[in-house]
Amino acid sequence: MRNKIAFSDHVEQMKWEDFHFDIMTINTLPQIEDPEDIDNSFTFCDALLDAFKVATNKEVLKLLFISPDDISNSKFYGIAYLESKEVFTAEIESTPLFKEWFTIIDERTRKKETNAAKVYFFGVNSFSSQPISNFKDNQVFEKSGLFISDHIPNAFIAEKLAKEKADFIAPYIQLEAKSNFQKVVQHFVQLVHTKGLVIIPPKNNDAIYEEFEAEAGYPFPNIIKEFLTLHNGVQNSAIMGAEKILQEWKDWYRIYNDWTQEELLDTYSTNEGKTLLMYTTPYWIPFFDLQNGNFLAFDFAPNTKGSAGQIIRFGADQEIGYIQADRLDLFLESLMDVDGDIQDYEWFSSE
Repeated sequence: MRNKIAFSDHVEQMKWEDFHFDIMTINTLPQIEDPEDIDNSFTFCDALLDAFKVATNKEVLKLLFISPDDISNSKFYGIAYLESKEVFTAEIESTPLFKEWFTIIDERTRKKETNAAKVYFFGVNSFSSQPISNFKDNQVFEKSGLFISDHIPNAFIAEKLAKEKADFIAPYIQLEAKSNFQKVVQHFVQLVHTKGLVIIPPKNNDAIYEEFEAEAGYPFPNIIKEFLTLHNGVQNSAIMGAEKILQEWKDWYRIYNDWTQEELLDTYSTNEGKTLLMYTTPYWIPFFDLQNGNFLAFDFAPNTKGSAGQIIRFGADQEIGYIQADRLDLFLESLMDVDGDIQDYEWFSSE
């Protein structure tokens, strides 16, 4: 297939005329039922992704859809990034149904009355666009290889991106954390008694620890193992058991793997210098559920002013990690000062 090429560094040097754009008919679009339906944009996006999948017999990681200024006499193009790390290019046949669909989508995304050629970025559950004029030096049609290379999905360079993240975090990793377990026990027992909490009895978690190590690449930390000898979660509270700790860690690990180091690092935000300016890392192990995607975690990759095993908060509403307590025993002690039940999270301030 001449319009499918393996992605490599040489693609960056290619020009528009170096790519082949055979005509492709989109047969995956349904008849339009409601032009005002807010889901039309994603229906259109999914239909194009499915059409390119059928045409290539490959999963489509990302699709660039290029629209013209005037749909009456100009051409539409698609550039698909395939799971096989290939780039597939095609001209999309401007059938009446396709033009009807595009007119609806274009009107929804248009910011001004005038038409403008656009580049649409389609992916699973993602849809965005911007005018071609936003790209300098007519990059789309003049420096097409550079344009295509600039927008490759992360999966195309996964090894390089993984190395960048590993190199960044390596100097901060500290797996051996100091713990005063006697004080942890003292404060935990006092907390349970004072707040009238009900402990879920501890159990053997060896299988969970083995699963964690196999995926994380480092042993499940001893200070958390010690803490889990006291409970396997606490009923109706934010304190999590081993199963939920592993599941939440996996969810955040997937985010870490999907994002680049540049996307994870936030140099605009500040904290006390004890936690990394990161959205998440594999060395933050959540154990306390603040709800709505926010957590307290043990930190085993502290910043230069921090210490291993410190308690931090991070999550969906936090750009970076923030210090909550220097040690687990101090955090448990602080919960004694919370008015009411510890599942009431209003005490937990946001910076």
